[in-house]
Amino acid sequence: MRNEADQRGTITRPSGDSSDARVHLSALSGIPELLESFGVASAPMLEQFHIARADLLDAKRSERYADMDRLIGLCAKETRCAHFGLMMSRSISLESLGIAGRLARHSPTVAAALSALVRHFSLHDTGGSLSLAVGDEETTFSYTIHAAARQSSEQIYDLCVGAMINIMRQLCGAEWRPDTIMLPRKRPRDIRPFLTILGAPLQFDALHAAIVFSSRWLAQPVSGADPVLYELLQNRAHTDIAEQDPLLFSEVRRAIGKLLPDGRCSRTAIARELGMHQRTLGRRLKSSGTTFKELLDETRSEHARQLLHDTTAPIARIAQSLGYKNPTVFTRAFRKWYGMTPRDFRNVTGNHN
Repeated sequence: MRNEADQRGTITRPSGDSSDARVHLSALSGIPELLESFGVASAPMLEQFHIARADLLDAKRSERYADMDRLIGLCAKETRCAHFGLMMSRSISLESLGIAGRLARHSPTVAAALSALVRHFSLHDTGGSLSLAVGDEETTFSYTIHAAARQSSEQIYDLCVGAMINIMRQLCGAEWRPDTIMLPRKRPRDIRPFLTILGAPLQFDALHAAIVFSSRWLAQPVSGADPVLYELLQNRAHTDIAEQDPLLFSEVRRAIGKLLPDGRCSRTAIARELGMHQRTLGRRLKSSGTTFKELLDETRSEHARQLLHDTTAPIARIAQSLGYKNPTVFTRAFRKWYGMTPRDFRNVTGNHN
C-alpha cells in the first residue's frame, strides 16, 4: 500500500526498516559529562534506553542504532543545544572505535590506517559506513547513514564529521588541515560552534557528510604505530569480519551508496564491489528475503528523505546524487515511496527552498 502523510504532517517510511543495525556505545562515552555541563542529569536520560554510565565504557556493549539516534536527539532537545552532536564529537578518538580504530592507530601510513578503518568499520557500526575516495590531488573521507531510523540525522552527521576531523588530526598531527568540510544540513543560524570545533571551510547543504583534504597526507607515516601490534590487530579484525554475514545490510547499502552518484549502481557492479558473482549475490539476497531492487529503493528513499528534510539542496541535484538522470523519474519514485512529490514533502516538513 502506498505510504502517505497523515493529518499531522508525519511521513511514514517505506518497508525495509533495517531495524537490526547496531552501534557500539564506546563512541558515546562523552554524553554524561556533556549533559551535566548543561545542567541536565545524565542518569535518568540514559535509563530511558536501559543504559548505565558504566555501559558506555564497555568496549563490547552495543545498542540498536535507532535507539542511539533517539538518544542523541533527546539530548539535543533537553539541553536546547542545536549542535549537541558536534560537541559530542570532541570526545571521540580512534580508541573510541574499537578494534577498527586501534588497527588504524597502529597502521604504518595514513593511507593504510584509513583503508583499515573503512574496511573494518562494520565491527563498530552497522547503521552507517565510512568510505574513501582517493584522487591525485584530493581525498574525500565520508560517512553515510544506512539505518532507516533518522530522527536525528543532522546531529549524527555533525558528530561523525567532527569525529573524522579528530581521527585525521590523531593520524597526521596538529599541522593537518582539511580543504573542505561537507555537512548535509541546512546552514545554522550560528555557525561559530562549527568554526570553533571543525576549524575549516564549511559547505552546508552538501549531499554527503565528508571531509576533503590533500592526498599528500596519505603517504605520511603514523607516529607511534606499533608494527607488532598492527599484525595482531589485523589478524583479529580479519577473523571478526569473516564471522559476519558478507551480505550484512550495511555492506550492500554501502556499496550502493558509493556507486549511486556515478550512475553505475547495477547488480553486476555491486556484486563486483563485494567480490562475488552477480548470480551469487542474487541468490544470497533471495535467501535473506530481499532483492537488489528492494535494497536499492530503500537506500534511495532514505537518502532522499534525509536530504530533502535536512538540506535546501535543489531537488534536481538530489535526484542526480541518487543516480537519477531525470528529476521527473525521481519525483515519480518518491511519490511511490511516500505518497507525495519531493516538493510537497518539503512543504509538509517545513523545509522550503
